[in-house]
Amino acid sequence: MQFARLARFTLLGVMACALLLPLSGSGSRAVAQSGANAAPQVRIYMMRGLLGVFSLGIDTLADRLRAQGYDPRIYAWDQWGSIASDILARNRAGETGQIILIGHSLGSDSTIQVASAVRQANIPIDLIVTFDITQPLRVPSNVQRFINYYQDNGFGKVAQPGYGFTGELVNVDLTADHTVTHTNIDKNPRLQELVVEKVFDVAFQQTKKTPARQRKRQAGS
Repeated sequence: MQFARLARFTLLGVMACALLLPLSGSGSRAVAQSGANAAPQVRIYMMRGLLGVFSLGIDTLADRLRAQGYDPRIYAWDQWGSIASDILARNRAGETGQIILIGHSLGSDSTIQVASAVRQANIPIDLIVTFDITQPLRVPSNVQRFINYYQDNGFGKVAQPGYGFTGELVNVDLTADHTVTHTNIDKNPRLQELVVEKVFDVAFQQTKKTPARQRKRQAGS
């Protein structure tokens, strides 16, 4: 049985993880290129923050994901309703691929709204990655993995498990790195590489759980 985990990582821990990227990154590229049949099943929705111009790291991260064979779609933070509607429509049509949400600032806050909107339809969200959520949000129970990169400088907040949450919740504290700010945290190359690796892990290494996932969604449809 899964259990809720609320972990607080330091910058040292993040950089230690980043040291592994050259080894795992080459593998993800090889599998993404050879696993063309798997990648299209992954739906990646990305949301910019206020005005959009301060969240251009979302665009560069999307380019990194496209280079790996994914097809991420970018939205404004206040378009979360359109994302939820798209997920619900695809679910009704029988689509059962992985769902990933990524956001920065207000776009990070909106990932919670999307997950909450589809929870009543028993639709799981496989992964949410946030860059500096602006509210101490609670993660809904239908989210399986939640990673929050933040820095405590007046903007970033720690995410909390919501009622019934039994997934993986990680808050990565970047406060010690004074080069990281609210407007550039989503542009950090190391963090972007970590996100690409996590997407790969969810997209390709969790495929053995697909039959159970399909039964869960059909039961809730």
